[in-house]
Amino acid sequence: MTLYILIIVRIRQHAYGVAVSKLEKIAQSRDALLKTARTLNVCVTGADGTPDMGTSPFIRDDVGCFYIYTSQLSSHVRSLISGQPAHFMVIADESVSQNIWARVRVKFDADIEVIERNSQDFSDIAAKMAEPFGPTMALIKDFTDFHMIKLTPKKGVIVTGFASAYEVEGPEFTIGAQLVKS
Repeated sequence: MTLYILIIVRIRQHAYGVAVSKLEKIAQSRDALLKTARTLNVCVTGADGTPDMGTSPFIRDDVGCFYIYTSQLSSHVRSLISGQPAHFMVIADESVSQNIWARVRVKFDADIEVIERNSQDFSDIAAKMAEPFGPTMALIKDFTDFHMIKLTPKKGVIVTGFASAYEVEGPEFTIGAQLVKS
């Protein structure tokens, strides 16, 4: 059985060698970005139809969902909580990008869920957020204008360089077809 699987893998590598290697590099770029990034950008349509933006620190769970803890004093957060259309982006730090125009980034839309403050999930996630972000989380955890929001990615695009944009899907950002038309 192992020999049979090895032969199939070798045939696929031979037939798709370039594509497999390219997809592996894209997956490595995706994984490195999601491992090193600490903030995501939020773009949400306000109630009046005007786009609004913000940035928020995040953590991800084992499934690939994002959690942000952010204040409703910001208009984009109020719009997000009220269910207005929103899009998100995680982008590589400028200081580590080889080319400013070709920064690695993942843009996506997501299902949005506000985690109830009095739930065990809220306490568990707040504790996990304190690990990478330090004592500030303990300070703001009880601020009632802040909300814990879960983002479950649905679909989007990963850009890893010039002419290197691919569809992604789901919380794992499974890589799909290359975008070839504008």
